[in-house]
Amino acid sequence: MSDIKRISEEALVRFATKILMALGTPEERARVTAEILAAADMRGISSHGVAGGTGLRELVDRIRKDAIDPKAVPSVKRNENWAVATMDAQAGIGPAAAMDATRLAGDLAEEYGIGKVYVHNANHFGAACVYVEALIERGLAGRATCTSGAWMKPFGGNRIRLGTNPIAWGVPAGDQAIVIDVATTQRAVSPAIRASRAGEAIPPDYFLDENGEVISGHVPYDELIKGSVLPLGGTQFGYKGSGLAVLVDLDGVIGGGATERIPTLRVQDDARITQTIEAWRLDALYPIEDAKNRLAEAVRDIKSCGRPEMLLPGEREARTKADAEKNGIPYEASQWDTLKMLGDLVGVDPPEALQGN
Repeated sequence: MSDIKRISEEALVRFATKILMALGTPEERARVTAEILAAADMRGISSHGVAGGTGLRELVDRIRKDAIDPKAVPSVKRNENWAVATMDAQAGIGPAAAMDATRLAGDLAEEYGIGKVYVHNANHFGAACVYVEALIERGLAGRATCTSGAWMKPFGGNRIRLGTNPIAWGVPAGDQAIVIDVATTQRAVSPAIRASRAGEAIPPDYFLDENGEVISGHVPYDELIKGSVLPLGGTQFGYKGSGLAVLVDLDGVIGGGATERIPTLRVQDDARITQTIEAWRLDALYPIEDAKNRLAEAVRDIKSCGRPEMLLPGEREARTKADAEKNGIPYEASQWDTLKMLGDLVGVDPPEALQGN
């Protein structure tokens, strides 16, 4: 019998909101954060969802250690008549700060044609695509990046310096959103950690050991965390992912971000990262209907080059979301255990599965 039980998005949001409020987060910011975490679950990005490794559990742990200030609200700095701004997140909750930046970037784009907001002194914001899709819902194109704790050596380097530094980028095209959300490493680090702890194999061309040798198969956790993740492109073409990660780092520096290596949360609970949100109008240069029609035409042309099962960036996530809206979000037994554990920590009842599960 399957251990999968479905849960509604609203039940997850209510639960996460109550947890965060119990830890001192104002209701509005708690709700926004909960919605962002649940949005990741809706798209099948469970690692950044409510029960994910970088989801509610991380927030709870770090708030309880005073590594995150749950009451913090970002302060904004900008020059008049400029389409760029910077926010000091004041060490607050990452997703809430990122959504603040997303709204401001959208406002700037609507006023100036393009808008960009940097957020420094910040924390992890979860699934980057959620912010891009929020901009697309406003009829804008968008991009979101962030730095992260160092897990990767620069291509050709011998010391870990760069993070997974994800990039999400999307545009509206007809009735769909074309959105890519990728790490600048071969894969995120968390799947390797989960596999190692579970005694499962990790694929080749993914991780290096502490001596710089490729490792694969079952790798003990203590050995894995001494190593480094490979950049996107692997051992031969890793200059691509490494170069992208460097530019994400340097772009964040422009907005007040760190100039030195960012420690991982295994090393330092109060490590801070930089978020960057960009937005631009489709009608900055051409009439809006012309721009929309041309985008839709380009998507049709790309789709004509593949079989029916070929998916463009964001389509798999859109299908997963449609299923979750209809049937609920599938949660495994371990995820339900995480919800119960989090609820027990602060005295909040865990949510119930949908009837029929």
